[in-house]
Amino acid sequence: MKNLIAVSMLLTFAWTSAHAQTAYQTAIAAQNPQYNFHLDNTLVDSVGGTATFTATGGGFANDYYGSASSAAFFAATGDNLSLASPNIISGSGTTTGIGSLSLLFFVPAAAVPGTQYLFSGGETTGGAAAGQPASSAFALQYGTGTFTLKAGNKSITLPSPTLGSWNYFAATWNLSLSGAGSGINWYLGQAGGNTLNSGSLIKGGTGNISTTATIGDAGTFVLGNKQNLASPAGFNFGAGNPGVLDELSTWNSQLSGSQINDQFNSLIVPEPSTLALLGTGVMVLLGAHRKLRS
Repeated sequence: MKNLIAVSMLLTFAWTSAHAQTAYQTAIAAQNPQYNFHLDNTLVDSVGGTATFTATGGGFANDYYGSASSAAFFAATGDNLSLASPNIISGSGTTTGIGSLSLLFFVPAAAVPGTQYLFSGGETTGGAAAGQPASSAFALQYGTGTFTLKAGNKSITLPSPTLGSWNYFAATWNLSLSGAGSGINWYLGQAGGNTLNSGSLIKGGTGNISTTATIGDAGTFVLGNKQNLASPAGFNFGAGNPGVLDELSTWNSQLSGSQINDQFNSLIVPEPSTLALLGTGVMVLLGAHRKLRS
């Protein structure tokens, strides 16, 4: 009997995990990303195989759904995934002012002081000397309890992510205009949770993004580290506490708030609930067990 219940629980977990993953990936695919990395034991773009990360250290770990080798982990300071070409932020090989990005990430509960970059592209506030457009910073970093998004020539302090849990992050931007309607929108929430935090920073005006700002650049995009791989900047938190990233998707268009909500909401396992499924599974197996005994 115990074996039957155990089997039912495993089947239920497998069903809910697979269902949740399918729902999220379906939501992403429906929005036609230009690049989409499932990171399911591969570093190749799953949309068309047109982009491939180069790995330095790290490896693959369990993802949000409990699937083995289906997320990228970063165990040491120098670990990173780099992509010099194509430019997955602009999608055109040159700097542009319109786009979107979303990903899932895991920060260990035992986070240590320091600065860890989740991603970085054009991470500079005056990078002409480095061959990057001025005011082109685009980076997400966690440092000693502070979560920061660097955009153009400004840094935005975000709510702290949930430690020891998977989180969802997205950013959409349009810097091709000036004033209202031009700027960057960010979204952050615990994966599977009910609250999606959001905010924005407009372009132009005192205290806002520079009128000459762009997002990212036409150079290397780095996942799990700072663009210049400066130490310490890797997305890791000491021995046995790697940072983990998954489901990176980018667009060369600005997604709407409704589209971002569709992504976030798809992370919540829909009805029937796990408990109901477990009960159903147990009843089915008990019925089969009784028939075998009769």
